[in-house]
Amino acid sequence: MKADEKKVYDFIMDRTKAGHQEDMKQLLAELMERRSTDKLDKMYLMSVVPRALSYLDPDAVNEVKKVVSEFTAKR
Repeated sequence: MKADEKKVYDFIMDRTKAGHQEDMKQLLAELMERRSTDKLDKMYLMSVVPRALSYLDPDAVNEVKKVVSEFTAKR
């Protein structure tokens, strides 16, 4: 995992609900794997984003969306 990916990963994990830490770890690992193999398409993202958002602390959702959007814009 690259340094910038690690920062985003840690940021998201810090804002994940306690009971969903393992779920989020698995989801992020899958996202990173798909990203590294160019299999991260719009249909897949549309299917997993609701699940990812449900794992987050409700107060952190907008903050995480902003950071992820900024991170993906750099790519």
